[in-house]
Amino acid sequence: MNTPADKPIIVHSLHTYLFRTGSWIYSQIVNTHRFRPIVVATRRQNLEVFPWDETYFLSDLPALRRFFEREYAKRTDFYYPYFYRLLKNMRVALVHSHFGNRGYFDLKLKEKLRVPQITMFYGHDASMMARDPLWQRRYDELFRRCELILAEGDHMRQVLIGLGAQPDRVVVQHLGVDLDTIAFIPRKLEGDRQIKILIASTFRDKKGITYCLEAFANVAQKHRNIHLTIIGDAGRSKREQTYKQEVIGVIRNRRIGDRITMLGFLDYPAFIEEAKKHDIFLSHSVIGSDGETEGGAPVTLIEMSAYGMPVLATLHCDIPEVIVDGKSGFLVPERDVDGLTQRLEYLVEHPEAWEPMGRAGREHVAREYDAKKQAARLEQIYSSLL
Repeated sequence: MNTPADKPIIVHSLHTYLFRTGSWIYSQIVNTHRFRPIVVATRRQNLEVFPWDETYFLSDLPALRRFFEREYAKRTDFYYPYFYRLLKNMRVALVHSHFGNRGYFDLKLKEKLRVPQITMFYGHDASMMARDPLWQRRYDELFRRCELILAEGDHMRQVLIGLGAQPDRVVVQHLGVDLDTIAFIPRKLEGDRQIKILIASTFRDKKGITYCLEAFANVAQKHRNIHLTIIGDAGRSKREQTYKQEVIGVIRNRRIGDRITMLGFLDYPAFIEEAKKHDIFLSHSVIGSDGETEGGAPVTLIEMSAYGMPVLATLHCDIPEVIVDGKSGFLVPERDVDGLTQRLEYLVEHPEAWEPMGRAGREHVAREYDAKKQAARLEQIYSSLL
């Protein structure tokens, strides 16, 4: 439900609203109480999954009008007259740009509106895009003109400072998950049922799925009572399709196809429902061969910790802030299949450790990654700029 119309308006600016796993952006919108959030985006999608009344999409305009808007934007560095007129009439108080590239394209918009701007970076924008000389120049401009830059964790904050952001303008703002939607479930092994292990990610090199499969195959040789579910798939890009073939190749070569269920992409509610049925969450983020990183930490790690699952992950980017090594899960170096195998085997052989680890994870998430608490902190940041 939207907030009353008499509250200051925060405009959340995105390229696309919202991708399948966009719950972490959605939580910043729906948990706002002191401000009135509205959303502008160039393209509409998944509004039925992440409903919000006050959303405005360039893609909803008639074809000729969209053509004019895009041509004008090209000549003004992505300043859309439609959004400017809309927001000017609403008398918005602040622009919150999601992703570094959106922040750059919003600069002229926020300056014409004469309001402050916040830009939050999430990963690809801080690693891959920042390798491009064009985006290095654009980020220099963004860091000079944007009032505040948000980072998921301290690692990303240091990355952004290394890219040229002024330290006093870069603030850590944790992402949040809805603890009302994700109820704590104590993980216990009862009877002779299978132990269910979960992987959930897009098929990208940086997600390290092949290392997870190798570790699972190693443990499966000794333990017949384990089964792996993979939620996710490759998108249309060539690099994701290529990586999917690598994933399939490991499954075939290690002969574990009969021990794996591949569910493909699920929308967010279906993903959360499916995750209830699993005992251990497996993730192995790495610096990809193309240099891409997580930036911060995958939100799935926060969600699965909130659910009460022990998490196996890597010493990568801001993941050590999310998973407390030895308490809520285990962390191993990137590409360390032997270490991952040992930790997975320990959890398979010691189910009595699941519940204490799950409770530690839930408590940590409740302190640092509760969507309501993080939204309140975000509102404090808004207020400081107004």
